[in-house]
Amino acid sequence: MNEKHVFHRILCLFCLSLLLILQSFPSALAGYAASTLHNGSEGEEVRQLQQALIDLGFLKGSADGKFGTKTENAIRAFQKKNKLVADGLAGTVTKQMILSKAESKRNVKTTAAPAVKTAGSVTSETSGNETGASIFGSYSTIRKGQKGDRVKILQQSLITLGYLKSGADGIFGNGTLKAVKAFQKAMNLSADGIAGKKTLSLIQSALAGNNAVSSTSLTAVSADVQVKPTTAPSENDSLNEKISGPSASSVSLLHWFNEVKPSLSGGQQLLVYDPSTGYSWTLRILARGRHCDAEPLTKQDTNTMVASFGGVNTWNQKPVYVRLPDGRWSLASTHDMPHDSGNIKDNGFNGHLCVHFLRDMDEAKKNDPNYGVANQETIRKYWKKMTGQDIEN
Repeated sequence: MNEKHVFHRILCLFCLSLLLILQSFPSALAGYAASTLHNGSEGEEVRQLQQALIDLGFLKGSADGKFGTKTENAIRAFQKKNKLVADGLAGTVTKQMILSKAESKRNVKTTAAPAVKTAGSVTSETSGNETGASIFGSYSTIRKGQKGDRVKILQQSLITLGYLKSGADGIFGNGTLKAVKAFQKAMNLSADGIAGKKTLSLIQSALAGNNAVSSTSLTAVSADVQVKPTTAPSENDSLNEKISGPSASSVSLLHWFNEVKPSLSGGQQLLVYDPSTGYSWTLRILARGRHCDAEPLTKQDTNTMVASFGGVNTWNQKPVYVRLPDGRWSLASTHDMPHDSGNIKDNGFNGHLCVHFLRDMDEAKKNDPNYGVANQETIRKYWKKMTGQDIEN
């Protein structure tokens, strides 16, 4: 074979290789576009990523679903902090890490609620091992001279329990001091007028009905969840009219990951019906992770929901019926404690809440061993009450 033939063969092989590369290039670009969010991207996936960045403190403003310069800079900041390549692109690794960290931050931990002590029992402010937060935002001490929302919630609670007659003005004065002392005496605590961990936890339990609260009904938030209690509805606040809820036989037990989550998208609405009170309220979906983050649609929905929970914001889980956008009803578990962020500004609810649907217990124990498991137990207990059936997993 002469040199001319060798040259032509090499040239043909080169051209063939170049052609194969060029043919594969569009598909490579398509793969990149499908897996990576970048400046200019739009849609629900972008909105969820923005909300996660907001929850983590890397992005300010609202999640509008439009990937612009602010979102790009927020991703770069996140990548730098987590030792990723700071290119401002949300590829698979970056997306998963942002969403995972945001979900972990939103998760809450369950703690067993202390039983209300009967007359003759001896307790102290330091006894017991309860930790975390309830309707007061945290169990840190509230004392005379303090002001703010936590004082107002304490006053509202003491008014509900009959220990305080004056209004809830958010200022811990002599009237509140006397009310705290009166409650402490009734609970056989040291009546020093200082609302510490034991006093606050017993007030929470007393609001739940002056009985011992089950270990799965009262939950507490972790230190990195921002709790924002709302004002309880007054007699003048309008509530939704009570409706005839669905029959128990028409309520299904739909699985979150397999049946519910795939059918939902952000911005859709859920109708929640409380079979114990007959109240119902509408929620708008905010985000979907291992549970559904949502917020009351209107101020009236907030008033009705809080009224359903006894007029207080609480982490106490309540079994409810939820009508999905496609018309199906499913058993679920929820609370009415506002925390972290929300998008609706005029609904009287300073954050969002969580709605839990059925999950495999093994999965819940692995990923949400406290808060998630508590909600799963609430769902299983009520399903047993409804149908007599046990859920194996």
